[in-house]
Amino acid sequence: MRRSLSLAVSIGALLIALTVFGLYFIERPTVLRVAVAKGGESQKLLAALNQEFTRDHTDMRLRVIPVADMRAAAKAIEDGGVDLAVIRSDATPPPNAATALILEHQILVVVAPRGSGVASVADLNGKRVVSVAVEAGDEGAGALLDAVEQQFALPAQTLPRKTVEPAELSDRLAKGEIDAVVALGRFDSPHMLQVVRALAREGVPSFLAIGDAAAMAKKDRGLEATALLRGAFGGGPSLPPENVDTIGVTLRLVASNDLANTVVGELVRQTLAHRAAVAAKARVANAIETPETDKDEALPTHPGAAAFIDDEEESFLDRYSDAIYLGAMAVSLMASLGATLISRTTVRGYEQFDHLLEQALGILKTAREAQDMDALRQLELQIDEILTNTLASGQIPKLDGHQLAGLTLAVEQARLAIKDRRHAVADAAGRS
Repeated sequence: MRRSLSLAVSIGALLIALTVFGLYFIERPTVLRVAVAKGGESQKLLAALNQEFTRDHTDMRLRVIPVADMRAAAKAIEDGGVDLAVIRSDATPPPNAATALILEHQILVVVAPRGSGVASVADLNGKRVVSVAVEAGDEGAGALLDAVEQQFALPAQTLPRKTVEPAELSDRLAKGEIDAVVALGRFDSPHMLQVVRALAREGVPSFLAIGDAAAMAKKDRGLEATALLRGAFGGGPSLPPENVDTIGVTLRLVASNDLANTVVGELVRQTLAHRAAVAAKARVANAIETPETDKDEALPTHPGAAAFIDDEEESFLDRYSDAIYLGAMAVSLMASLGATLISRTTVRGYEQFDHLLEQALGILKTAREAQDMDALRQLELQIDEILTNTLASGQIPKLDGHQLAGLTLAVEQARLAIKDRRHAVADAAGRS
């Protein structure tokens, strides 16, 4: 019986350990590695978002990994070194990732200072054009500028890829070294405002329209036709003085296709839930939005994000039905195995009891026929050995009243038979 109890305790301990391990695995936060260009607003946004996740004890954490620029971020997720990356829509998307969230919309602003003689994008051929870095870690407009040059038949590098810092712009404008400025970023970015205000010091500058923006967006689905609204940069008179058609891109948080749909869906849920709180630390959080989920999107949306956006997420039972079914089978199998082992142990115990009873009855019969004291002494030792090594050791199950009475009667009768036979043998020896 003691062995059966030990087996039951062992099985119970194993089940408890499995339960504790399962709860730990389920409850521990999911940590996602995210590559982002270092020093920019996106890095600050993700850091602030992770702080909110931690403060609210959500089951989501972000490990921000700063890299040189967005190209390096795209390469990191393509190589499998991170789970998430911040990239721009005009860049070549990683083949193993899809959009989870749109972090912001960026627009191309082309501005010519007053008196430059530049009235349209087509006039930039041969002019002194400067590209300004609106955000740290910005590698320039790259593919977007390629598309503008091709659309307006401008020579390559008319719109320079190498950028200058906003602080350098004022000095070069004062020296008359600039005919036009190209900048890509959020229209409400402090650096973008700084660029436009610097150009407006000598009078209202010319905001050059990208009139073919819609056609360009059709050719390259990573681009989007947009407009710079009148008064976007404030000022008096308004800057710009009227709406200006232009081209833009989106800054996207892409997720590896290896991530579970439930993880990406939860990331989107938690990000949107904490957007307002994060905006108090990083205003750019107000620009976060969900992507389109159309099947024909050039930049596909991650299935996990799409399921959340379209309210098609799997329920708990849908998600874990297979695991629950397999777990129930495993528990049932373990319970059956435990019951079988206990049953076998019990059966062996009853077999042991039957053997003990047969031994006691055999000793009873043998004692009545014993011819000398040595034989009786051996029989008495056998009774003691049975009681010591079998009955007292707990190798047989608990006996009911009838079994115990039967066993006790057999042992006592054997002892009485040994005692009576010992007197008989002794009397016989005395007479002889």
